[in-house]
Amino acid sequence: MPGKRIMAIAALVLIGVLYLATLVLSFIDSPLARSFLMAALFCTIVVPAMLYGYLLFTERFGNKGHSPKDSHEKDIQGEP
Repeated sequence: MPGKRIMAIAALVLIGVLYLATLVLSFIDSPLARSFLMAALFCTIVVPAMLYGYLLFTERFGNKGHSPKDSHEKDIQGEP
């Protein structure tokens, strides 16, 4: 559980830094800043999507000793 909390905090910090970088780079008028702005905007969209996909993947396939089919059957039957 503490590992998930640390990863969640790290993800929030990373997303916050990306938002801040996007805001700052949007006011700078240079060709290099424009390239960095496009990279920051791309990462602002892709990083949360990748983190969400990773969360879904680990939740689905992270059950040690149980197949995904077994956990799905338990959900249908209402067992914990």
